[in-house]
Amino acid sequence: MDKIESLNEDTDAVDIYSSEDFQCDQTGGFPTMLCVNWDKGKAWLQLNDFLKTDDMDVSECEQRCVDFGIRDCNDVEDFNRILKSLGEDAVSSAYLPEDTDFDEGHGMKL
Repeated sequence: MDKIESLNEDTDAVDIYSSEDFQCDQTGGFPTMLCVNWDKGKAWLQLNDFLKTDDMDVSECEQRCVDFGIRDCNDVEDFNRILKSLGEDAVSSAYLPEDTDFDEGHGMKL
């Protein structure tokens, strides 16, 4: 988490793209998002925090996100390649069409 915070320290949260959540073996099936800082060309996995409860121990799932690491992701092709490595649910839930573009504020345009 420290590396991700350091990576994003000079980036507004609205400039980080987070995919729709999906399930994958990498995080033990816990709903997960692929996040990207397009300016820095880096992507990482993040658990869907809204689905965590106070009595839920997700430390193993969080460690699996750490183990996945921070990956190079400079364009939609890289993004989709990473999704494919995460499995079928990731692709069916979060795949971006090749003609997806991001505007100056990093909002998605199709």
